[in-house]
Amino acid sequence: MKNNYITAKILKIEKESKNIKNFYLDAEVDALPGQYLMIWIPGLNEKPFGVVDTSPLTISVNKVGPFSEKMHELKRGDKITFRGPYGSSFLPKGKKMLFIAGGCGMVPLYFFAKTSLKSKRKYITVIIGARTKSDLPYISKFKKLGCKVLTATDDGSSGFKGFTTELTEKIFKKEKFDGVYTCGPEIMMKKIAKICSEKKVFCQVSLERHFKCGGIGLCGECAINGRLVCKEGPVFRGKILLE
Repeated sequence: MKNNYITAKILKIEKESKNIKNFYLDAEVDALPGQYLMIWIPGLNEKPFGVVDTSPLTISVNKVGPFSEKMHELKRGDKITFRGPYGSSFLPKGKKMLFIAGGCGMVPLYFFAKTSLKSKRKYITVIIGARTKSDLPYISKFKKLGCKVLTATDDGSSGFKGFTTELTEKIFKKEKFDGVYTCGPEIMMKKIAKICSEKKVFCQVSLERHFKCGGIGLCGECAINGRLVCKEGPVFRGKILLE
């Protein structure tokens, strides 16, 4: 655990989708896929963000509230202060893996895919879900890694019309996977965990919680079934959502 603050300059800002921007920073971190950083904006707050890449350090910000709106106002050359990395990480399982991302949930999964595919014996299928086509992030990035990419949209504007969970069930009827990894809305991840439990497939979920104490394990606001997401997570076995 690293509690010292680091301030880095923004090298580049890239628009990923309608509400998501990627920030490339003049810094490097020694992080594992699934771990997170605490980003600090003086006078406003401190929030956890997943690591997209470590060299250069890259984070993705989905504009959903005051903190992220402030982040979206930043320009190239501005500075971002952070500490970390913190938390648990994903565990690669077998050769054939399935990733399911809802919205900004693709962040830790992209980093995991990039790391895992350094071994040519890994085969990754990625399902990315969103409300509509313009909200879908990271499609080209996953494809560039060599992943098979499928999309699911509520309105059918891209790929499968429906939920990622429905597409997952459809795929499971045709294919088998050694490990399933998911990040996104908790209701989605719970359904995925249930599917994997029924099929006896290894599953990990990356949970999102608000850390009122700044991720040091004091307030307990992020607890799930007696476990602190900020300290013991954010990555857990899928069964934690079924207890």
